[in-house]
Amino acid sequence: MGKSVLIKKAALAPNRRSRSHGSAPKPTASPLAAGLRVFDRVAKELDLQTDDRLKLLNVGRTKLFELLKAVDPRLDVDQQDRLGYFLAIYEYSGRLLGVPGAWLRAPNTAPLFAGKPPLEKMLAGRMENLIDTLTYLKGVYGGWA
Repeated sequence: MGKSVLIKKAALAPNRRSRSHGSAPKPTASPLAAGLRVFDRVAKELDLQTDDRLKLLNVGRTKLFELLKAVDPRLDVDQQDRLGYFLAIYEYSGRLLGVPGAWLRAPNTAPLFAGKPPLEKMLAGRMENLIDTLTYLKGVYGGWA
């Protein structure tokens, strides 16, 4: 073999020396970090402004951006619940209509929404609004609403 081929193979080979000396593996993201990345992607898809994201998660501006960068973010129980409800609402609305953003933004004649888009109710900032929206969707998806 030529010298250049050996150099290329050596460059592509794993660095065994660093493993044998106990170098720490790269940290993996926590499930909460993954959930926040999904939240961020969905919020962008829905064209939500930063203030809307803050209301949905009940966090401050600085905290939101710190959370999105963190490998192991910390949220209080209320914030975790809000994240979970929001993602579940998005999922259920997608199952019902195939295009979750359209349902969230379209006026809804159900008494719960009073002719307004579900997203408007969700952005009012109260946890109850997220719970009510998810309960409504589960009812529609399950056939008992």
